[in-house]
Amino acid sequence: MTRPPETATALERQYDPQAVEPRWVRRWADEPFRADPDSGKPPFTIVIPPPNVTGNLHLGHAFDNTIIDALIRYKRMRGFEALFQPGTDHAGISTQVQVERALAEEGTDRHALGREAFVERMWAWKERYGGIIFEQLQRLGVSADWSRTRFTLDEGLSRAVRTQFVELYQRGLVYRGERIVHWDPVSQTTLSDLEVDREERPGMLYTLAYELEGEPLGDVRAIEIATVRPETIFADVAVAVHPDDPRFEALIGRRVRIPLTERSVPVIADDAVERDFGTGALKITPAHDQTDFEVGERHGLARPSVIDRQARLTSDLVPAAFRGLDRFEARDAVVAALRESGELRGTREHTVALGVSQRTKAPVEPLLSLQWFYDVRPAAERVLASLDAGDMRIVPERYEKVNRDWLEAIRPWNISRQLWWGHRIPAWYDEDGTVIVPDASDPLRDPSDDPRYAGRTLAQDPDVFDTWFSSNLWPFSTLGWPDTEDPFFRRFYPTDVLVTGYDILFFWVARMQLAAAEFTGRPPFHTVMLHGLILDAEGQKMSKSKGNGIDPLEVMDVSGADALRFAMAYASTGSQDVRWDDRRVEMGRAFANKLWNAARFALGYLAPADDAPADTAVAAAAAVTAGGGTDGRLADRWIRSRTARAVQAVGDHLEALDLGLAARAAYDAVWSEFCDWYLEAAKPALRSGDAATLATLRSSLRTYVALLHPLMPFITSELWEALGEDDQVATSGWPDAPGAAIDEAAEADFAKLQSAVSAVRQLRVEAGLAPGQVLDVVVEGPAAAVVAVEREVFETLARARVLDTAPAGASLARALPSCTVRLPLEGVVDVAAWRARQHKKLGEARAELEKHERKLANERFTANAPEAVVAEERRRAVEAAGLIEAIEASLAALVD
Repeated sequence: MTRPPETATALERQYDPQAVEPRWVRRWADEPFRADPDSGKPPFTIVIPPPNVTGNLHLGHAFDNTIIDALIRYKRMRGFEALFQPGTDHAGISTQVQVERALAEEGTDRHALGREAFVERMWAWKERYGGIIFEQLQRLGVSADWSRTRFTLDEGLSRAVRTQFVELYQRGLVYRGERIVHWDPVSQTTLSDLEVDREERPGMLYTLAYELEGEPLGDVRAIEIATVRPETIFADVAVAVHPDDPRFEALIGRRVRIPLTERSVPVIADDAVERDFGTGALKITPAHDQTDFEVGERHGLARPSVIDRQARLTSDLVPAAFRGLDRFEARDAVVAALRESGELRGTREHTVALGVSQRTKAPVEPLLSLQWFYDVRPAAERVLASLDAGDMRIVPERYEKVNRDWLEAIRPWNISRQLWWGHRIPAWYDEDGTVIVPDASDPLRDPSDDPRYAGRTLAQDPDVFDTWFSSNLWPFSTLGWPDTEDPFFRRFYPTDVLVTGYDILFFWVARMQLAAAEFTGRPPFHTVMLHGLILDAEGQKMSKSKGNGIDPLEVMDVSGADALRFAMAYASTGSQDVRWDDRRVEMGRAFANKLWNAARFALGYLAPADDAPADTAVAAAAAVTAGGGTDGRLADRWIRSRTARAVQAVGDHLEALDLGLAARAAYDAVWSEFCDWYLEAAKPALRSGDAATLATLRSSLRTYVALLHPLMPFITSELWEALGEDDQVATSGWPDAPGAAIDEAAEADFAKLQSAVSAVRQLRVEAGLAPGQVLDVVVEGPAAAVVAVEREVFETLARARVLDTAPAGASLARALPSCTVRLPLEGVVDVAAWRARQHKKLGEARAELEKHERKLANERFTANAPEAVVAEERRRAVEAAGLIEAIEASLAALVD
């Protein structure tokens, strides 16, 4: 046939993502996918895990947002009113640290600026850098409703945070109190658990003697305790032992002297003591250890503090020689003094799980501090009841127990931070220290503006809220809460799926569950999808300090966003951590090229959609299939059936939130079935201008483009447009996969054809013949009838001529369940020389295998050689064994 003339549908010879993707980035930024609460469509909502406002896109963001966007695009195509809610987090401490570093470079600090000027500087920083992350997400192809972008410090979310605090305070769930907090002596603020990394570091365990006051107990003159922090002994208020430990039973109630002091403390019994740790006796320092604080609470003990906020020893309880020393300097000095006094009874090496500030890298100090706390235990009980009722599911399911365990063991949450960037706590104090908080009926009115407090001098609390005290409201504050009549809140809440890493299940996911239970009475989402972390190729966590990070922007610049998205989707396998592998991106890039080339080939035969004469043929072909008929070309019937199965499989996997299986199913269907088999099988019919094949080609290409869109939105949007479609593929609707489209008979017959073609290809390799050489072959058995009917297709696919009878002489044969394929060798290869070459290769392979097996049988080698070397030796042995098996099979296939 004569191909259609070049039209607007013509594609460039090679796919260049850098030429295609920017156009769609601009279009989706200028024309975002706006969600309409009044559309009447069923809603589907996912909120973005808000990145830091001044952050840059990293692989974690790319992983999150690839998964979210794929689900959103899929549901949008399924006819849902899909809302991808974007936004950013003010990220209190991390953002403030960045600005303070900039000030330090200028030779000043926030205190020199003053609070008001510093906060203005913070907002200027946010305005300068705050939009970068959105541009980068748009580069990734995120189809969020950018018109609804939120920020945790914007007016609406600030109102939500203030309402939350005021209501909790009025219910008696928020209060001020002294508790142990993580104190960062560098940034001068408390930290949440999430902001503290635990690092295993070498340390020492010191055994100290606390001398009994009064008469010795037999030969016992002192009780020995073990500690890793001897510098805190001056804040000791007791020595605790386990009540069932017979070693100390007679000592309970006695008093002992703290080393290097004249102060004595009681020996008490408490179940928290681990009898097998150290000596079995524990020094109790309530102001500098969480466990000790809890012991002190149970026994009504005092809570003296001897370390200040600069992490230096302070207080009259500390001997003058140690006052003012840094905690680590003080440790060395105290140990030296204990050694000199004879009260240091022993030391041994001990690994310490040291808490380190994520931002400043300084070891955090457990300090007793007056802070604001939120008693989340009542809300936790409601969340547990919701989990019991099945209102929320967690994928993978094993994390539900982790979620439950944390909720059941939950403690009051320290919600105040000693920062200036964030939501300032709406609590005021009068001259007498009385706490004044706005009324729940008018939470936005400051007490300083309330006539009831006229004439009183009020000062607002200088602290701000923990960042999580705003992001915990994210699923509903972004939708308009506390205005419960907001159309977006009414339509899109609760949200549907939360996608995030398993590492913040406790710190963010659980806190959103708690907030939703407290303020909406409904779960914030019906499904939590947890994914693993992206690690480097060696399985190490990526970090700037290690220099092992991968910049997703650089990956996209080289290979395109679709290639990165495909790599991320392909690697999404439950909550297991993912080792970064460049080959997955290369696989995605090659897949995009394959699809582009296939579409370019197809469009060489297809007219634009508006002019396509084949639509009637499509309808006719579909009618034949729907009616269960067997008319039409086998390849067309087969690809229609396989396309329907692919649509069903990919859809099922996306419904199950399994992007890894969805990507694999789409890849196999497009690369193998459509490109490698159907396009080749369709060539004879295309060359003859067969209308039904042209229709099937358009229909199947259109379906595969739509099928791949959630995973690879850029190239599919470009190809959809090239097909001449009026609308975007993103809003076109998910392809249909009617059960009637499945053609079992066509699939069975085409499978026979594929087996026969594959047999010819294998025989060609065994005979050492060129890929382009046309071969004479004989096909015998049940599949021969299919080959006879589809002779032109078979000969095109196999690059072969089918002989009716086998000629005399030697041949290679491949026996299959459905047929036997013979390749006559006379006049094609020198049979004797071929047989000799095979025997030579067989001998070499056997010698190679023997060498590897001999090495692996040497116990000294396997015990002492590096693991990677031994593994490589095993791999080579397996490879040699496989080669031997293949050569022996080739010789066995030779028929004289």
